[in-house]
Amino acid sequence: MKRILKATALLFVLFAAFSLAGCGSTMDTAKETKKEAVKTAETAKQAEQKQQVEESAKVDAAEEKQTAPEKVAESASIPSEEKETEQPAAKPETPKQNAPASQAKPETSKANTAASPSKSSPAPAAQPSKPAAPSTPPPTDPPKETPKPELAVTISIAGPESGPKDKRTILGATKVNFKDGATIFDIISQTAKKQGIVVDSRGSGATAYIEGIDNIYEFDYGVKSGWIFKQNGVSLTKSIGIVKVKDGDRIECFYTE
Repeated sequence: MKRILKATALLFVLFAAFSLAGCGSTMDTAKETKKEAVKTAETAKQAEQKQQVEESAKVDAAEEKQTAPEKVAESASIPSEEKETEQPAAKPETPKQNAPASQAKPETSKANTAASPSKSSPAPAAQPSKPAAPSTPPPTDPPKETPKPELAVTISIAGPESGPKDKRTILGATKVNFKDGATIFDIISQTAKKQGIVVDSRGSGATAYIEGIDNIYEFDYGVKSGWIFKQNGVSLTKSIGIVKVKDGDRIECFYTE
């Protein structure tokens, strides 16, 4: 009897031990199965999220390509000041659980893409306005030169006393008009030319010298003979080419023997 009881107790202990061992093994197996299921679910979720991100990127690229002309038109119609201040709205970021850093991209639906401002190319720089061309002043006539006042001068030319009678008075006292600044040489040469009287001269200015008038030359009536000139009755001490006349002057040309 005792043996039977001992055997029974031993069997019960063995059964209990096997039962406990079986439960532990079953629990471990269940845990491992659960872990594998979780990993499988996470892997499937990551693959699905990656596929969604790729599809979203494709949709964004297609929409951006389709709406590019509209974006350019909108950029051209918006004032430059609004373009400078406008900032594209940031897309909401949806954190991905257990997703790799390279796959953590915001998901945007088509509705959000249509509502939010699209990625626009930088607005073209405003062209600087060309400065207005300076107005050309109307041409002005050059200042008219003020005419010099005319001078009234009296001139006479007398030949040698011992010569022919028709040569003694070559030109009687004659009043002529000349512009201010004329010299005695100008008065004699130009007046004689107008009267048809030949005047032979050489040099100009300080070297001006009259050799003959009306074909009467120096030394024709002696070694001391020649033409001399007076201004208002006073013999000249300077060349007739530099002495200027004044209004009312009296110029005398006569031949001395």
